[in-house]
Amino acid sequence: MKLGHVAQINIGVSDLQTSLAFYERLGYEKIEVSADPYPWARITDGQNLIMLNGDGNRYLGLVYFSLDTTRRVAKLEQKGIEIIQRREKDGQLMMAVFVGPGHLVVGLITFDPEEIPRPSGRPLTSGGTFGEFALSVADYHAAVKFWSKLGFATIHESDDPYPWGIVSDENIILGLHQNREIGDEVDFKYPAMTYYAPDMVKRIERLKNEGFSFNYESISESGVVNNATLLGPDGESFFFFEGEI
Repeated sequence: MKLGHVAQINIGVSDLQTSLAFYERLGYEKIEVSADPYPWARITDGQNLIMLNGDGNRYLGLVYFSLDTTRRVAKLEQKGIEIIQRREKDGQLMMAVFVGPGHLVVGLITFDPEEIPRPSGRPLTSGGTFGEFALSVADYHAAVKFWSKLGFATIHESDDPYPWGIVSDENIILGLHQNREIGDEVDFKYPAMTYYAPDMVKRIERLKNEGFSFNYESISESGVVNNATLLGPDGESFFFFEGEI
């Protein structure tokens, strides 16, 4: 089974205008903005839909849209997946939420997917081509098994330098990375938007010139920064890697 017809990354932001300005500076395209029932904006990197929600909550997760949420939720429960939140209206299930590996919160929403805009597929952002929505998981193989039950197919996997892989349901691409302890920390704790470009060195340099500050930089053998991590206004992570998809 699949979770829905259209997927969207949802981010709870503290100040919509600040967040929207940040994303637009990175090249994300604004699709629509509203103040009903709270300030929100739908944007795209050309390949994914992202919703910035100023609803007073902080979160980073996925939502899926379809008109048959009730049927999909019933199948989830048959597979042993716990629904932690439900919302109904006039006796109809409008939303259901579960938590996947890596503490990823996923919502299924009853809404006509034909009314949701589709990205063009052409990369728009300064970071290059979208590669994965990266998740840090405790057990890679258990995570793959979980997502395979929900219509995700493994399109790449490796044990170097740790167990990891890429899975997709044709709506979103997830990167599952078995976390490694580094001192008292792990590689990364929260989901991250990951982008690739063969000219990432120049892209990172350009972003620096435009005033962006990276919280982590990787230096290549030739002495230049070819990989970097950027934090958004609400702590969301962006990984920029040199390479091609």
